Amino acid sequence: MMPLLLNNTLSFMQSSSKKLNAYTVELTIKENAKEFDKARAETIENIRKNASIKGFRKGAVIPEEVIVKEYGEDMIRERTVNTLLDKIYHKALQKEGIVPVSAGVVKSIVSECPLEVVLDVEVLPEAIVDEKKMKKIKIKKTEVKTEEDEVTSTIAEIEKRFTHYHDAGGHSEDGFDASSAVVEKGDRVTIDTQGFDKQGGTAIPETKVATFPLVIGSGSFIPGFEEKMLGKKVGEVVEFDITFPADYHSVEFKNRKVFFMTTIFKIEKAHTPEWTPEFIEKLRGVKTDFEGFKDVLRKEIQGEKEYQARAKDEHNLLTELMAITELEVGPSLIQSEIDRVFSEQKHNIESQGYTMKDYLSHAKKDEAQYKDEVVKPEAVRRAKAELILKAVRELLGIEATEQEVKDEVVKVIAAYSSDKVVDRLREKLVPGDDYYEDIKNRVTYRKVVDSFFSV
Repeated sequence: MMPLLLNNTLSFMQSSSKKLNAYTVELTIKENAKEFDKARAETIENIRKNASIKGFRKGAVIPEEVIVKEYGEDMIRERTVNTLLDKIYHKALQKEGIVPVSAGVVKSIVSECPLEVVLDVEVLPEAIVDEKKMKKIKIKKTEVKTEEDEVTSTIAEIEKRFTHYHDAGGHSEDGFDASSAVVEKGDRVTIDTQGFDKQGGTAIPETKVATFPLVIGSGSFIPGFEEKMLGKKVGEVVEFDITFPADYHSVEFKNRKVFFMTTIFKIEKAHTPEWTPEFIEKLRGVKTDFEGFKDVLRKEIQGEKEYQARAKDEHNLLTELMAITELEVGPSLIQSEIDRVFSEQKHNIESQGYTMKDYLSHAKKDEAQYKDEVVKPEAVRRAKAELILKAVRELLGIEATEQEVKDEVVKVIAAYSSDKVVDRLREKLVPGDDYYEDIKNRVTYRKVVDSFFSV
């Protein structure tokens, strides 16, 4: 039997790799001259199909030497290298067992024919956790309780949001309407007001307010101002002195005594919503009486407080784990996390009716500055947290059981009321599905975090 001889005419993609630092692998890929020639022929053919060269109609068989003369040998060889590299790059990654964070960056082309290329590939770094110190970490779980005044204040906020105002006397073409209505706490009054340095003195421009709807008792104005409106009627001009508080935000007005002249143009009486089962159903989708609604609110408030408490406890845990972990994260992973965090923040801001442009303007930062100063620290922390928890999970050998995942799937499905959505989720949420695996990971990492909590 004749021995097999490796020569320059056989396809023999070769690769080797070495670790440069915690997150970079140097990958060397080689391919023989025959494969380079095939890639060159493919490159020439692709150019020929789309070329627009004087004297040749589109799609004509243009001689190779004409194409080379028109486009240049350097450009053709560059395209050839890219074509061949596209074909063998992923094979080399698989052969070397490299899972890239981002596309490899060509560091050098040692030769073109035969091809030899050296790339830097960013990979996920390994988090090296001090196991002895890790086992000593215990985080006291924060206990929370919902107080009755929290329920009361939430109800007050809802009432405020759904309160309507009815005119109790105002301005007409002939002057002020005659009305016996007087200003009471909770009323909304429309006023003009002007402050002076003293009675009969010089007007202070910064204190002028025109046609302002002021809810009495809201605390919108400086202490004592709103109380001066109580008992007054439409058309009255209310005159009084007020001293600005010592902690007022504007330095020039701290402890300053100002004389105000305030005209009342309109009084509107508040009409708060009635807590009927129908109104409650519109609010929360549950038809119940007022006491039942308060129970719903208690559960909501308790759930939110528990969520915030857990987030704080997890933050404390991760801070301790980071202090005992060696971990250096690469720039591509950080940038990916920056983009994700920024996108989340932008969505949250826009969901509140604002634009990111206005938000950045208010913060007095451009987008690049905001990302670097505000978003990046959070992005780095998130990237590290995920890698550290993965390492801790492996050290502790924690996995979610099949039953735990099933229980979580049931909770996810229960959050939807649409039968179509529920049926679709039941079909979709099975082992192997991306969403199912995401739920499994969430359950697993929750178990990892819980293992450090003590009551």
